[in-house]
Amino acid sequence: PTHSGPQPDAHPGPRPLPPVQPMPSARQPRRRTPRAQDIVLRPVTGSLPLTSEATEIPAEGPIEWPRRRTGIVGVANLFLSAVMAVVWAWIPLALLFTGIGGIFALGLGVLALVVWVLVQRGANVFERYRSELVYADRIPVPTIERSGREPGFTRFLHDQWLLVKSGSFWRSTAHHYVKMLFGAVVVGGTLAAICASILAIFGAINPDGITTFFLGGPAGGLGRIGVAIGGLIVLASSLAILWFAPYLDRALDRSLLPPARTAALQEEVTELDRARMAGIEAAAAERLRIERDLHDGAQPRLVALSMTLGMAKAKIDYDPDRAKELISEAHAEAKGIVNELRQLARGIHPAVLTDRGLDAAVSALAGRSPIPVDVDVRLEGRIEREAEAVAYFVVAECLTNIAKHSSATHARVLIAPIDHAVQIVVTDNGRGGARIDRSGRHTGLAGLIDRVEAARGTLNLTSPAGGPTTVVVEVPCAS
Repeated sequence: PTHSGPQPDAHPGPRPLPPVQPMPSARQPRRRTPRAQDIVLRPVTGSLPLTSEATEIPAEGPIEWPRRRTGIVGVANLFLSAVMAVVWAWIPLALLFTGIGGIFALGLGVLALVVWVLVQRGANVFERYRSELVYADRIPVPTIERSGREPGFTRFLHDQWLLVKSGSFWRSTAHHYVKMLFGAVVVGGTLAAICASILAIFGAINPDGITTFFLGGPAGGLGRIGVAIGGLIVLASSLAILWFAPYLDRALDRSLLPPARTAALQEEVTELDRARMAGIEAAAAERLRIERDLHDGAQPRLVALSMTLGMAKAKIDYDPDRAKELISEAHAEAKGIVNELRQLARGIHPAVLTDRGLDAAVSALAGRSPIPVDVDVRLEGRIEREAEAVAYFVVAECLTNIAKHSSATHARVLIAPIDHAVQIVVTDNGRGGARIDRSGRHTGLAGLIDRVEAARGTLNLTSPAGGPTTVVVEVPCAS
């Protein structure tokens, strides 16, 4: 359904907004059915996520046979590994052994080791891209700790040291050399076996020639037939090994290139801890907001109401007309306080969201907005309560910011389901230039990020100068 808020008078202004469509997903699938994945977004100001056509492969799980880019391409990939083993492998190994051998000549040894780390890092990146290109797998990239020092040569050296300390670097390095060795053994062994089998088959035609070499002497009819059959068996086996070896090669990529399971679990624990801290900060900020609203709004109005009623009580005997006026003022003030408390309660968790769901709650927000807002909710039924609450507050905060700061004349809200998540897109035709401010002066978007992170969601803000401003939020939910 589509809803609009109050319509202003027609006047020239910012250009109208185009229809909003669901954005490309910004979340990685969490080891569910593989789907097109995008770069994971953190709360940053920048462009919308870039997409990739590859499929993420979890670090563990059964090995699936590749469904495309096998056959000739896979065999050619093995030949490339064999050629690299002969031509390339000696270069990084020479640098490594030079660095180790020259360790007592400190300058030469350290320089050779630093060059080896850089060369090996490039080789590891090449292996990852080669695997993605050949087998169309998106293999998770390990997270490497970065130096916190000031930019410069010492930071560069510290980054290399942190890289060498990481287990993922050595896993990728081992993968690089094992892959080359595997390609050399498979290609060299199968080519040798194919040549030998061809010689045996054609040698069976000449009993005094090559067959003598295999049998140690001239062979009769049965010997020649046996040599020919053996050659055919070896030839077929060699071709089969060469054809199916890419499946083992892909399994090698999937076992060594992704982060180790312990590292993946540690990263997940870190993410959960970050989400927990974000939730604590969001709850603390919400409590401070409620306290500030009560202190600055309802509390002084209640004090004034009490004073007005006290004045009416004092005048009721000798000036009843004035007492009635004061009571009328107190009655009107009490109504205003009740409305203010309702608004405050609605900001905590509106009753319409609990009773009627996200569509009705967001439509109510749009109806109260001072600018026209188109709402498009494409959800089928209710979703998880936490996801509903986050989506509601995302829309509420965005519409508040649009009304206060954007000078927009129109806004759109789209809420649509994606794989195991709900996506909220809010855009306006205002002046743009929005940014995330952690200084404490403008805490709206910063607090929104904490709330989204507490629900393990992602937020992306795009707001170039001149507009439009677009906020894309994804919150995981099971339904």
